[in-house]
Amino acid sequence: MSADQTVVGHRDPLTERGRRTRDVLVVAARELFEQKGFAATRMDDIADVAGVSHGTVYTYFADKYSVLDAVLSDLKEQLQAAWRVGAEDADPVSRIAAANRRFLDSYRMHAKLLAVIEQVVMTAPQYGVLLADFRQRYVERAVAGIRRLQDEGAVDRELDPYLAGSALCAMVEGFSRQWVLRDEKHDPELVTETLTTLWARALGLESVRNRGGKNAIHG
Repeated sequence: MSADQTVVGHRDPLTERGRRTRDVLVVAARELFEQKGFAATRMDDIADVAGVSHGTVYTYFADKYSVLDAVLSDLKEQLQAAWRVGAEDADPVSRIAAANRRFLDSYRMHAKLLAVIEQVVMTAPQYGVLLADFRQRYVERAVAGIRRLQDEGAVDRELDPYLAGSALCAMVEGFSRQWVLRDEKHDPELVTETLTTLWARALGLESVRNRGGKNAIHG
């Protein structure tokens, strides 16, 4: 069952009240998945946390996987919004810094749920496609940015934009993962500045600091 499908029983999920109930169930499910893991969470647990009868959850979802689909559908929307960086800032390093900051913030916010997906992949491999899709969307944004810089003459046209974008995104994602898993204590702005400096220098752009006497990240 897809994330957008629901099971219609004695209560119509498409009413305003039904949508509110469904939303409460999705929020409760995410909380439980992150706390207990997907395997240990039961449909009855979701109903209890949501404050509804045990039968109500089946009005909206056929099984636990369909609940997970709804949770991940919300995650997809949140990540797409979080990773969107406007092109109003003409400075390329500032745009890279903004993109890195948004990714780092969103990764830390959703790290527990992303870890749940990785656990689910062990028994339901189809969810691996979802993880790959999340990563691919992130990479595509970076690749598009590099191509734009090449068109502007700011980055060497001989550089393969896809390979460069993939490698730089892997650096940021890999650091984010270790940062969260190891619970390392770092200043978020210093992290953003450091990763942006590495990204900019890899593309042959000016350093993050002292760019015409102005710090590209802090302004």
